Amino acid sequence: MKIINRISLLIGRRCSAGLMGGLFVVVFGFFWVFNFSSLPISSPAIIKISGREGLLDIRLFYSAREAFAAVSHYGEEGRRLYLGFLAADFIFIIFYSTAFAFLMTLVAKSVCGKRPSWLRLNVLPLGIGFFDCLENICILAMLVIYPLNSTALGTISGIATLSKWLLTLTAGFCLVGGGMMILLRRLGCWRCPIPRP
Repeated sequence: MKIINRISLLIGRRCSAGLMGGLFVVVFGFFWVFNFSSLPISSPAIIKISGREGLLDIRLFYSAREAFAAVSHYGEEGRRLYLGFLAADFIFIIFYSTAFAFLMTLVAKSVCGKRPSWLRLNVLPLGIGFFDCLENICILAMLVIYPLNSTALGTISGIATLSKWLLTLTAGFCLVGGGMMILLRRLGCWRCPIPRP
C-alpha cells in the first residue's frame, strides 16, 4: 500500500494540464496509426494479411489454444508485422498510461480535493499499462517460439488481456462518474459530501 501511495503522490506532483494535453496528442497519433493508417504495423494491415484473424490485443479473453491458433493463422508475414506492432505498442503504453494517470489525477482532485484515498485512483491507468506490457511480452514470446507452443504463455497472456480490459472498464467508470460529478457541481446540482482539505 505504501508503494501505491508513493506512486500516486508522485503522479500528483508531476501532473499538469499542459503536459497531459501533449501526451494525449501523442496518444491519438498512435491510435490513428494503429487503427486507421495503411502502415504495415496497423491493425487493418495485420487483419488483412492474417485472413481476418485479428489481433490478440483487442480480444477480451482467449485460451492458450485460441492464442496459438491465431498465431498460426497470421502466417510468417503476419507474425513479422505483429512483432513490429508490439514494438510500437510498448512505446504507446508509456504515453497512454501516463496521460490517463494525469487525467485521473485532475478528475480526482476536482471532485474531492487532494485526499490520498481518492488520489490513489490515478494508479489505475498504470495497472492497465502493466497488464498490457505483460500481455505484449507473452504474445511476443509466442510469436518468436512458433511453431512451438506453451500453454503457460498462452494462459498468462489471456489472463493479462482480461485484466487489462477489466481495469480499463473500472478506470472508465471512475472517469465518467467523476466527470458527471464535476458537471453537476458546476450546474449547482451536487456538492461533494466529503470536506475538501
